[in-house]
Amino acid sequence: MNRTLFLVNPPERKGYSNERSQSAGLGVSRRLKPWENDFLFLPPPDMMLVAAVAEQQGLNVHVVDFLLDRLPAPSAHKELEKRIEQEAAKDKDAELWIGLRLSIPTLLVDLAFAETIKKRFPRSKLFLFGVVVMSTVDHWIGQTSADAILYGEPEAIVGGMFAAAHEWKTATGVIDPKTFLPMKGEALFDGSLQSRYKDWVLVDNLAEVPFPAYHLLPLERYSLTEKTEDCFVYVTASRGCPIGCTMCPYMLHEGRPLRISTADRVVQEMAWLNKTWGIHKWRFRDPNFGFNRKLVREILTKVVDQNIKMSATVEVSLEVVDDPLIELMAKAGVKTITTGIETADAACMESIGQKLAINDKLRQKIAVANALGIHVYGTFVIGAPEETWDSVERTIDYSKTMECECTFTIMTPFPGTPMYYRALEEGLLNREMTYDKWDSYTPTVRSRHLTTSDLALARWWARLELIVPYRLAQAKREGGSAYRKQWAKLVPRQLALRYVRAAVASRRRKGSPTVMPPANFTDRKLEKITLSLRSE
Repeated sequence: MNRTLFLVNPPERKGYSNERSQSAGLGVSRRLKPWENDFLFLPPPDMMLVAAVAEQQGLNVHVVDFLLDRLPAPSAHKELEKRIEQEAAKDKDAELWIGLRLSIPTLLVDLAFAETIKKRFPRSKLFLFGVVVMSTVDHWIGQTSADAILYGEPEAIVGGMFAAAHEWKTATGVIDPKTFLPMKGEALFDGSLQSRYKDWVLVDNLAEVPFPAYHLLPLERYSLTEKTEDCFVYVTASRGCPIGCTMCPYMLHEGRPLRISTADRVVQEMAWLNKTWGIHKWRFRDPNFGFNRKLVREILTKVVDQNIKMSATVEVSLEVVDDPLIELMAKAGVKTITTGIETADAACMESIGQKLAINDKLRQKIAVANALGIHVYGTFVIGAPEETWDSVERTIDYSKTMECECTFTIMTPFPGTPMYYRALEEGLLNREMTYDKWDSYTPTVRSRHLTTSDLALARWWARLELIVPYRLAQAKREGGSAYRKQWAKLVPRQLALRYVRAAVASRRRKGSPTVMPPANFTDRKLEKITLSLRSE
């Protein structure tokens, strides 16, 4: 029997960005400004790898991206129904499979969308996937009508699932909601009882993963110029991160051991993108691109030697990269580096699992990158348990001294991370699943000294303190006319900054209710908190 697979990227979160590949694939979503349009990203890499593996297994695969079509749920249901019926008319006996990709900010509406699909096509084999499954499945599995849930990196599971024919629900990594026994009650929020994470299925050999099935997408529609060669895609050289920051979802979902591909496999994919579509713009999806310097050096050397056209963005802990490698990045075509600076407060930095001393190293590495023409984004996070108004101010002042573009996000202790269980234990996080707020911009956890409202204000304070001088400095380099235009454009933000400064001063005078850790916590280092995490 022939099999047809529809892979579905659910509808957008209206009024918000829909960056579903970010935060280890959990997704990031920020409220858009009234005049702002959401930037269109390709479907998450795992979705396109599932499509590639399914084609290897002989399935007739279709990718339906409702972010591309920008259809709301009711219209999306009708569109999917139409596409499925059109395909069914070609082969009435084909077995229908539907895979729906989940993300955390839209999880509840994604699940509701899946329910409607299953009601309309009750005989279909509907499976759900996405990294959000790992640490949330116990909370919602009892309410889904899906036939299966994939527990792991989906491209590592679907090959065996499709090959298993009638026994497909017994394949490794496939959860049957009808037989699954979820955790309940207080156990859902007790990290010491969580042992399932070790069963999360990972790709054994990244070099054996097929190229993404981009031929199933109208790539030109993802380009601002409507030209395929200007499309922005993802490339992966490694997964996992040994550094293991306590709030980071990468070390949870991808593991702390670094899993690497081979330089030949990675460069072959780049050459394929160049030759097949003329694509040369990509983001390395690695959590820490430069951690294995030998691999990265081999990749970049081959890019130069083979004259591969590349305009790349990488995310890397710059403190682990040597200067010659940064020079090679620039030579090969790395245009942008994102690096985590995090905070200028020692207690907050230790809480994250880092040492403040690395910031001096970062300053030197940023100077090297700047000299080579690489644009550096330095990311800071506000909201560690030890955060105070003083530590926020200290971090803002420090960020102004960094010779790079800086951005601030809110501490988001995603479910399953060490910081999540610590926040629960200290009483800083409510025991509720606020999926739509876990978007990296909405405060979901307070610090010992600042409320969630304080932290939201602190982020705006930090953002405004940085954006005004940064944009004026950029305009000044372009000349007097550009500077005057930018100054006028920034007047609303300058007025907003005055208001925010006054609001912060008022909050600091009044103070906020404090929440101190339980007596038996005794400020233990985070590594000593007993957590049965697979990533340990």
